[in-house]
Amino acid sequence: MKYKAVVFDLDDTLVWDERISRQALMEAAAEASARTGADTGRLAAEAKRVAEELWHAHAPVERCDALGIVAFEGMWGFFHGEDDYLRHLREWVPGFRTEIWRRALAAEGIQDEVLAEELGALFQRRRRELQDPLPGAAVVLHVLREAGLKIGLLTNGAPDLQWEKIEASGLGMLFDAAVVSGELGTGKPDPAIFHHLLEILGVQSGDALMVGNSLSRDIVGGRCAGMATCWLALEGEDEPVGLVEPDFTIRSLAELPPLVLQGTGTGSSSAGT
Repeated sequence: MKYKAVVFDLDDTLVWDERISRQALMEAAAEASARTGADTGRLAAEAKRVAEELWHAHAPVERCDALGIVAFEGMWGFFHGEDDYLRHLREWVPGFRTEIWRRALAAEGIQDEVLAEELGALFQRRRRELQDPLPGAAVVLHVLREAGLKIGLLTNGAPDLQWEKIEASGLGMLFDAAVVSGELGTGKPDPAIFHHLLEILGVQSGDALMVGNSLSRDIVGGRCAGMATCWLALEGEDEPVGLVEPDFTIRSLAELPPLVLQGTGTGSSSAGT
């Protein structure tokens, strides 16, 4: 067997993230539409735009960018912890969530502070309820473990958010080790976080494969750490193709076990694509 360990990203690699955040956003906008007559799509688009604008103006952006914490996560996370950036977020995000919808509603000519607060709470609740692993994630992890490979998880984000996602997925028991950027203080693509996880696993970088959906974080970081890389190119993903060349490309997790266990890909998997 070519590899001794496979390291996985979490968001949009093993569990849905962007897709269900957008779903929760649309549900909140649909509720506002039902109560006010506002256009659902336009309201959702404006809420997302405002969230990004406020996040980059007021959140500890440099620290959040380094750890991979984004505006959508600010809309539902608790941000438990004693680090300064976590305390800042914990105090700031309640107002942030209401202000998003206050401004989005105002863009539709609606002034309703109570509704804005209710929509912020609705998004937070629905985003938490909608958590779901990608199809076949548990099966793939079981197959690789049964073949004798060590399985690692390397995820960017706030500690409480990422551990909540892991627990909700039911996949936590399948990892030999898991590292969250917010706990270590540095995030992907910094090679240091990759080396930290590999040290815990007891595996050299040349014996490990990094699997993730982000070219800029998972694939660049994995390559810089000396690992082989496999890009999960999900349909509809907006990734800067050409930024870096992964060793393998797959379109679904089901394609991974044959690639790892037999050394060759199937279907749309291919080396150097």
